[in-house]
Amino acid sequence: MTTVAYPPVALASSSSSIISAAGPSILAFNPSTSTVVSPPSSTSTSSNAGKNQQQGSIIRLVAVTEDGKIAASIGDDKSLKVWDIKDDAITLRSTRAMVKKGSHITFGPDQSIVVCDKVGDAYLYPLDPVPADPSTSRPPMYTLVSDPTKNPDCTYLLGHTSILNSHVVTSDGKSIITADRDEHIRISRFPKSYVVEKYLFGHEGFVSALHIPSTHPSTLISGGGDASLRIWDHTTGNLVSKVDIYPAVLPHRRVRASMRKNRFLRKVTEQAPSESNQAAETTTSASADEETFYTAPEGWILPSGQGVCVRKIESVRVGDDTVVLFFSEGAAALHSFILSPDSTPSAVHTIPFPYPILDFTPISTQPGQVLVSLDTAWGVLKKNPSPGTEGRQDVIPRDDLSDEEQKALEEVFTVVSVGAGGSLNKADSAIAQPLSANLPKTNIKTVSNLDLYPLLNMLPRWPGHDEELDEANLPSTPGGDASSIAPSSMTSATNGLRRNYAPEELEKMGTKQLGRLKSSGVDIGNLLVQRQKKAKEENRRKLGLDKQMPPPPKKVKKEKKQLNEEDMANA
Repeated sequence: MTTVAYPPVALASSSSSIISAAGPSILAFNPSTSTVVSPPSSTSTSSNAGKNQQQGSIIRLVAVTEDGKIAASIGDDKSLKVWDIKDDAITLRSTRAMVKKGSHITFGPDQSIVVCDKVGDAYLYPLDPVPADPSTSRPPMYTLVSDPTKNPDCTYLLGHTSILNSHVVTSDGKSIITADRDEHIRISRFPKSYVVEKYLFGHEGFVSALHIPSTHPSTLISGGGDASLRIWDHTTGNLVSKVDIYPAVLPHRRVRASMRKNRFLRKVTEQAPSESNQAAETTTSASADEETFYTAPEGWILPSGQGVCVRKIESVRVGDDTVVLFFSEGAAALHSFILSPDSTPSAVHTIPFPYPILDFTPISTQPGQVLVSLDTAWGVLKKNPSPGTEGRQDVIPRDDLSDEEQKALEEVFTVVSVGAGGSLNKADSAIAQPLSANLPKTNIKTVSNLDLYPLLNMLPRWPGHDEELDEANLPSTPGGDASSIAPSSMTSATNGLRRNYAPEELEKMGTKQLGRLKSSGVDIGNLLVQRQKKAKEENRRKLGLDKQMPPPPKKVKKEKKQLNEEDMANA
């Protein structure tokens, strides 16, 4: 049977090595010696070998310390594994079971491990497991699920009300910044994260990536499903500038979210255009295929947005410039722009690839170069889902591969050189070949069924499904920007925020913007109640429930019987 390599899903780099996660195993590559090491396989006869040296499932997240001596990984089996990395071997240091699936992992300032999960909680794990106290019993799993503060393996940091997608600890180690599916960016003290310093409002869609450049420690770059990346001064909470990304990203989308039945029997295009939709409409250079890429057949719907999900943001130093790199999940291109010191808009550079990007990481030992991993099985073993396939891509049935296809599947790594002005070009490097040659192998069926793009279905809103009815039908601000309305801090809502708005201004605002104003103490009257009633009536009309219904029978009030003196005496 033909075997193929597991796709390298996650990458991370340190000052001395590159970590690649593929399938249930991790690889460590030393660019200085061109050597690749991995944990012992399950077929090894050594005493430390076996399945306990593997993740047990596909690894989704990986992180490495700055010196490259310790790595941590999280897989679909909800296990947190810590690895010791040496020149000649990778050995498993510890394994801890997590209560929920992780969504992001990094190392803290003191080599502690910061993990956020898909339920909305963030935890701080010590590097090594806490010894169990024999005098106490471990809380049952249902207790840990309902109350994460009772987890004896870690310290509970903070919680959001939706999926936590990304986090970053500031360079001084005093704050942690978290981002979730509900457009929230929260800045809290670290590690006493119950103290909230401020919120950064302005995103209209989910926020899936955060980054603080090492050359600009007070700058935060955020991105997700919006038409632009936002650049903040996280010390003040001010929005510095925005970088429009739709014109660069949309032409290179390859993977699309799955479709769901339209239970309201109406087209999504009936909704008022948001900033993201308007930005997509202004991209006039799109071809016919690009224009129909995110259009569902009649009776089906796609999630809101344009299929854009900024998966990762990094930065590298090139000369005197700081170049910001990013990519969108399911897109076959890497993008870059110069981080301008005077907040002027920067041009976005793009380098296309024949396959969707899985991950990328800067190569610390080779300044100005970036390692990129590709999903070379796309179009050969997998394709975009057809109506009725939910939560994954369609499989292309294959029993065997030609020699050309087999060779193409092995070219999963490529190196990109970042030039002056942020330009991107493919570079010749000796890194890709040894990494590709040492990837673990599996069968065609396993690779075909791997879902490598879960965020495309998980993060965008589904109109009429997981949105409130009033949110799905109320118009957003025509051409507006929420960042000009919402306060930058919940604790200082009056700072830079007008207390009084004209009725015409309030009418143009979206529901979320009105809700933020109301929570900040701004008087918006009963506008939200009116819109909710109007939205419910509109939905009832579209569903055919607006027929005249017989009025409910009126309750007849019984008259109290007057008692005479004889009746009262008998009573």
